[in-house]
Amino acid sequence: MQKLGIIGGIGPEATMNYYSAIIKRYQERIGTDKLPRITIESINMYHMFRLLDAQQYDKVAGYVGAAANNLLKARCDFGLMCGNTPHLLFDQIQARTDLPLLSIVETAVAAAQQLHLQRLALLDTKFTMQSDFFIKPFWEAGIEVCRPSENNQSIIHQKIVDELENGIVKKETKQQLMTIINKMVQKDHLDGAVLGCTELLLILGQEDFKNIQVFDIAQVQIKAAVDQLLKKLK
Repeated sequence: MQKLGIIGGIGPEATMNYYSAIIKRYQERIGTDKLPRITIESINMYHMFRLLDAQQYDKVAGYVGAAANNLLKARCDFGLMCGNTPHLLFDQIQARTDLPLLSIVETAVAAAQQLHLQRLALLDTKFTMQSDFFIKPFWEAGIEVCRPSENNQSIIHQKIVDELENGIVKKETKQQLMTIINKMVQKDHLDGAVLGCTELLLILGQEDFKNIQVFDIAQVQIKAAVDQLLKKLK
């Protein structure tokens, strides 16, 4: 049986959601009396954000790469980062470890193609919204990804870091985020919205929108992880 290593703490709420969701999907597949082998290496999200703000990307890659190597020492067969933001440096992190990492970006693009989505809004931390690392693979697959305005990017980032990363869910924040998405849908003629930051699932879901597909990239990555865990059992 394969063993999964999770680089957690990015953020803590997402880490708990990943752990429980992986177990739920795993048991749905092979029975409630079975449990997957999982090790979690939790890092300091705020330290990572400070390094990113200072554009010390090599230090970020080294920090997250060291966490991956700790999982390798724990005899994990593969790993994932339970947050989209560190995928900004996915290749640099992967280069620092022999632990194979599942890319949330690659799994997201494949799932968007399966859903036949063409134009998507992106909600995430400022590090993701201001960079092309997430958007470019979608463009290359023929899928357009639209960023919020600069002002709305600041609002979304602040709500993620100050509230959602700490498990704080406010009705007024939910309404504010829904308004941002709905205005983008009308302006840019979108058929979907990517909840790039895994904590956004604490406050938004498909049930909040009737005319677009709410694209949960965390669940796509979780499914890919469970598929990998079960490969050796077939």
